[in-house]
Amino acid sequence: MRPRPMVEKSGEADWQQQEQGTKEARALNFSSFQLEIIAAHRATFGRSQDVSKVVDMDTLVRIFRSRKLALSDPPDRSAALPHMNSPIAPTAVYAHPSPLTVLPAEIVYEILTFLEPASLTSLTGTCKLLRAHALTDSLWARFVRENVPHQPNLEYHPAESWRDLYTSLHPYWFLTKNKFWFSDKAHSGGTMTGNLVVIRYDPRRQCIEGLRMVAKQGAHSFESWDWKPEVIIHTFNPRVELWADDPIVRIDPGCYAQQNSVNGEFLMQTGRASGVKSMFSLCHGIPPHLQSNEMTLWPPPIIPVRERVRNESRHLFRGEGHRPNSLAEVSESTFRIRKWVEFGGHGSPLGLHIGEDVVTFSTLPEEYYTATKEKPWQGIWVGDYSGHGIEFLLLIQRAVDHSLGPPRSAVNTPLQHHYDESPNRCIGLPVEEGEDGSCAGRLEAIKLTGDPNVPRGEYTWVAEDIGPDGLLRVADERIFKGARVVRSLGHSAARSFRNDKFIPSQLIMINRNTLAQYWEDFGHVSFYERVHTDDYLKKL
Repeated sequence: MRPRPMVEKSGEADWQQQEQGTKEARALNFSSFQLEIIAAHRATFGRSQDVSKVVDMDTLVRIFRSRKLALSDPPDRSAALPHMNSPIAPTAVYAHPSPLTVLPAEIVYEILTFLEPASLTSLTGTCKLLRAHALTDSLWARFVRENVPHQPNLEYHPAESWRDLYTSLHPYWFLTKNKFWFSDKAHSGGTMTGNLVVIRYDPRRQCIEGLRMVAKQGAHSFESWDWKPEVIIHTFNPRVELWADDPIVRIDPGCYAQQNSVNGEFLMQTGRASGVKSMFSLCHGIPPHLQSNEMTLWPPPIIPVRERVRNESRHLFRGEGHRPNSLAEVSESTFRIRKWVEFGGHGSPLGLHIGEDVVTFSTLPEEYYTATKEKPWQGIWVGDYSGHGIEFLLLIQRAVDHSLGPPRSAVNTPLQHHYDESPNRCIGLPVEEGEDGSCAGRLEAIKLTGDPNVPRGEYTWVAEDIGPDGLLRVADERIFKGARVVRSLGHSAARSFRNDKFIPSQLIMINRNTLAQYWEDFGHVSFYERVHTDDYLKKL
């Protein structure tokens, strides 16, 4: 039996009532944690309540405050909560003791681990004892660490505590939790190219920082292709890096406290290398039932995301309607940056403010760029587009769904491939199929960064079935020996994305980290390499 608390005679009846409820609840095989809550629940509502209806901490706090039950402070309890090995014992100073204050400290702590930051903050306004419990620093450490999962050894320094660290960068922790973000425009202003950004927490400066992911072509050579001697193959050896010299996002401690609103914008300390001024603003998403085909949204519909926002505004999103009015309306999947070039110095009467534009960012749901046993091909990849440079892609592996049909603008594209009568065609060659189904389904490659022909947010190629029904052959030539070759459709367009169409192509599945796409009409082979995202997060 729990130790009987030290209460005056005026509280004797309350204690007996708690004990009676506990005995009945124990007969129903409730856990010790549930028994404590049931005792609190009965003490508040009386014995007539059904013990199976257990309320949560938030409900109890609201009840106590609304009924104005006395929550008198015990002596010498205004300081921070002692170590959990020294539980706070109930005292005899309560005229009408609250059930929460007679619970052992360990039980109260366990209850509080189920609360979110807003609920913990509300709890600090009830009484000094519960305030001390709610300010227990280990409770707040969880909120920070779950938002920076790639930094397991993180400490709160240089902040004074975990709570201080969390509140100093609230409500922007979703930026680091989602890690990878892609934009509708490049930071330099390119409307078709976009950027891929990694957002991290920098413990040295106690700030949130966003760095562009860039790729450069490494040393390469030319190879001949025995299967198509007229095609010259350029090998692909990309170097992917984070550009740390010029962050495009920087959230310093206290940004929210300074403006005390989620509806405004604030100036970021970025652009020292490029001379670009930037202001950060939060967004609120457009509910699916309000979205229509007439709206220009970011991201485009082909990219699976949790929320979408407007992507066009005649007034460059200056209206308050484009931003949230409360924390509950804040989108944790999107944000915007207003940028411009300023000459003459900030506040100078002779300064020039030119080139203002707004860039919208969205995150990628982790389940769509994380490879699994069943979907080993999906992830973030980098591809070689010859004269257009190197671009980042999102590969999504789905179940085959013939109801989807061919991609847009491919409806009238002839699907017969130019090599159908070639003696090298090996349709039906037996292939060892993995039991995990990895060589099955539909594979879609979507551009996260684009070029002047096919922009970001569009398909670059689609293999409608990488399983037996889409198999063309298994390569026996030296350069691709043993690779599966499946039907695919490549997306091409004239400059400015005019006259886009899907053309016959072949996807060469070399291994799970390397793919190649043979563009039949162009006589060109593009290579794609997986970006090992965890490696870049560890470097941070």
